[in-house]
Amino acid sequence: MENNKKDPNPSAQKGENVISPAPSPKEKPPLAKKGNATSQQSADSKTNNQSNASVNNGRRKAKPSSWWIRIGLLLSLLVAMIAVAASYWLYLQLDQQANNQTQLGQNITEQVTQNKAFKYELQQTAMAANKRIATLEQQQSNNIKAYSTLAELQQSNKQLQERVAVIAQRSPNHWMASEAEYLVRMAGRKLWLENDPQTAIGLLQSADERISAMKDPSLTILRRALADDISKVNALKTTDITNTIFDLDTLINDITQLPLNRVDENFANHKNTQPVTDSIDDWQQNLTRTWHELTDGFITIRKRTTDLEPLLSPEQQWYLVENIRNKLLQAQLALYRFDQVNYQQSISLADKWLQQYFDLRDLKTKAMIESLDKLAKIKVEKITLNKFQASPLLQQLVIYGEIMPTEEPAQ
Repeated sequence: MENNKKDPNPSAQKGENVISPAPSPKEKPPLAKKGNATSQQSADSKTNNQSNASVNNGRRKAKPSSWWIRIGLLLSLLVAMIAVAASYWLYLQLDQQANNQTQLGQNITEQVTQNKAFKYELQQTAMAANKRIATLEQQQSNNIKAYSTLAELQQSNKQLQERVAVIAQRSPNHWMASEAEYLVRMAGRKLWLENDPQTAIGLLQSADERISAMKDPSLTILRRALADDISKVNALKTTDITNTIFDLDTLINDITQLPLNRVDENFANHKNTQPVTDSIDDWQQNLTRTWHELTDGFITIRKRTTDLEPLLSPEQQWYLVENIRNKLLQAQLALYRFDQVNYQQSISLADKWLQQYFDLRDLKTKAMIESLDKLAKIKVEKITLNKFQASPLLQQLVIYGEIMPTEEPAQ
């Protein structure tokens, strides 16, 4: 547009450049001669007139073609502008479509993420529900077991009440039977746990007295069983474990008071020396005796017929006493286990160490050795009686009020 404003006839100028006037046939080249100046000027003026006339004719002929060129250029510019606008619009549409596709992809990604999260929540919810269902099923099972146990307890309680009611309606002899059954149980405890057959015999005899006081002829079988049990307990040869344990405890406590062997420095003097008299008249004899005692005792050689035991250090003495105490404790444990072999070995080792390392001339040592010799003669025998015959019969009497008859084997 600026070119159009500056040059209103650009097409005409272009036409002028394109359509040049043809050289006139009347034009002639200038003459070479310089002589005739007037003829030359006239010829030049004619030539210029003719050229101007031809240019004007060319412009008049080029005006129609310049308008068509302008219209073509205008149409081309318009088409170019439309193409640019269409390209820009297409670019905007493609860019918007790309943005839409990107946004759609993001939306799809977010939706997939949300779906995964929702799926995970559903799985967690399902797992929690399954756990809750399993817990409820377990609780239901426990409740069923508890209800069944409660029903059994109620049934047992009912039976116990019925039994108590039956017992309350019985005769006073039932209480005597219960007391006899208790005495028999205590006899078994004394015999098997405390190894005290004498007390067990007394308890069995007391139970027999209770059964005898009931004055029931049907209990003859029970009294016969009690008599058999009493005779079997009397026949047992058992060791008084309790007193033996007490004797060993006494020895364990007294072991530290025993003196050990020492080197005897007081050798016996077998010389028959006469004492020095107080009489002045015997001064010669007294002098002679004194001289002989001095010369004879200046160098003395003594002989030992026994082995000389080395002295023990305080630490060795402590270990010796503790070893003897340990052996006596092992003897006690063997008594509780009715182990005759270990009992004899423990007593023998303790006796051997006493005679080897302690002073045998001391009265306490002699008394302990004598006690160990007595304990070594004890024989530990295990009780072979396992049960009383009267126990099941007394249980039947307490529970049912009578002794149930035994079934005879079918022939």
